[in-house]
Amino acid sequence: MNLLDFHIPEWFWVAFNLIVLILVLRKILWKRVFGVLKERQDMVVKTVQDAEEAERLIAEMEQLRAKLDEELEAKTVEQMHEARTLAGKEFDRIVEEADIKAAAIISAAKTKSEQERDALLVKMKGQVAATAVEATSMLLRANMDSERNKQLLEVFLSEGEISA
Repeated sequence: MNLLDFHIPEWFWVAFNLIVLILVLRKILWKRVFGVLKERQDMVVKTVQDAEEAERLIAEMEQLRAKLDEELEAKTVEQMHEARTLAGKEFDRIVEEADIKAAAIISAAKTKSEQERDALLVKMKGQVAATAVEATSMLLRANMDSERNKQLLEVFLSEGEISA
């Protein structure tokens, strides 16, 4: 038999076998192969979608982080301002309290000084009176002979008791 000879019954059986083989392969393999290819395609599409979603979430998180950073900085500035204000008020309160205490100390010192001055004046008056009496008594002792000196002494003593 020659390869170039064309015999219809043989070609019919070859064509029939080829069609049966294709149908069997299609029934058994094509669905599985296309199923695997479809699964891989779906997996690739899902991976791409997940990657896009992750990129979107990362962008949102970066925006949120930037916003939170701005809010945190604003809060920090506000808290620093509040702390400075409170510190200023506390400083003013402490200075006012110190002024009040200083005024009380000065007042107490003035009162004590006036009391000491008054006590010294009384003491000095007593010493002046004692010195005057002593001087007078010395004069009188020296001149005790005369009657006139005795009368002056009595007048002086009586006046000293009245004014004292």
